[in-house]
Amino acid sequence: MSELKPGDAKLVQWLAEAHAKEAELEADLSAHIAMTTRDTHRKRLKEHLKETRSHKKLVERRIKRLGGDPPGSGLVAVPGEVAGKAVAAVKGQVGTVRAALTGETEMHLRNAQEELREEHVEIAIYTRIADFADAIGDRETAKLARDILRDERRMAKFLEAEIGRLVKRTVVEVVP
Repeated sequence: MSELKPGDAKLVQWLAEAHAKEAELEADLSAHIAMTTRDTHRKRLKEHLKETRSHKKLVERRIKRLGGDPPGSGLVAVPGEVAGKAVAAVKGQVGTVRAALTGETEMHLRNAQEELREEHVEIAIYTRIADFADAIGDRETAKLARDILRDERRMAKFLEAEIGRLVKRTVVEVVP
């Protein structure tokens, strides 16, 4: 990486973290799609997987434009992405065990809860990036972060409603 201004260097660092999170969630979403049988939830997960892949590409492009090395080309970026994918693989295995122990509805409920938690992590990451970019006058990065935030907040809103629906289904299933 060439010598970056301190603000750009910080943005590249944080964008690389966002990129690693998107890679992790790409694996998480793929695993959850495979386990999800409820059509509306599955369809929305597939849509969000497309958004996640797009976010990952947009973030990578922005890192390059700022003068940073693209994720995966340096020693720092590779472990972050690999670690994220490894965490996602373990989460997928836990989800499979959870389904066997708790039943389908509760598995979907817990997956939705995990998905919502991850959306809020992404919301925090992109809020931090947008605010920092605004503070240093980088309108392009701020706009990118806010555009991604819009998708993440929309997904979080869907998941909040989905959790409510799944809780109601759980009540029907477990309360006599």
